[in-house]
Amino acid sequence: MSYVFVLTFDPETERTIREIWQRISEKGYPSALDADGYRPHITLGVYDTTSFDLSTCRYAVRAYARSVKPFPIQIPHIGAFVDVRNVVFLGVTPSRELLKRHRDILKLCRHHASVLSPYYLPDRWTPHITLSFDLTQDQSLGVLSLGWEMALPIHGEVRSVQLIELDAAGAHNHLDYDFMASSIQGVSSPNRPR
Repeated sequence: MSYVFVLTFDPETERTIREIWQRISEKGYPSALDADGYRPHITLGVYDTTSFDLSTCRYAVRAYARSVKPFPIQIPHIGAFVDVRNVVFLGVTPSRELLKRHRDILKLCRHHASVLSPYYLPDRWTPHITLSFDLTQDQSLGVLSLGWEMALPIHGEVRSVQLIELDAAGAHNHLDYDFMASSIQGVSSPNRPR
């Protein structure tokens, strides 16, 4: 069991990513669409539940979210992590704003939680949106080949931070804090897969 901080998107960007998940599933590959309770997101950190002070971290993140404005993101490429889980993902441009939000969230809970996965530490983190995981090599290549059908780059907006608990039953949302109500003007894109 673990706790995970994630960033979520504006409705159009979320819809576009869900359409990509659906396309992957329709082609017969495992898709993040199949993962219970998941929304399209960028994972900021994964924490061990035994050392996680839920109420303190929840309070700190809520206060922080009230001070942060939504910010733009660009999703320009598809990639893969070739390891035990074989993950295919959409790569997110590591803008200054995104890197700052990542560092800020990790700092908020550093005295109240232990980072479970070193992949999410600053200077090691690869911002991404998971498309498919637990793949064979052939499945990974099949999902990667679908990248030619995607209308990349996707331009979107990060709108909120969530805290999710992962256990054997799936993902359970513990908080969903919208960033300040003001929205970024002029963020638009033909975000649809071809």
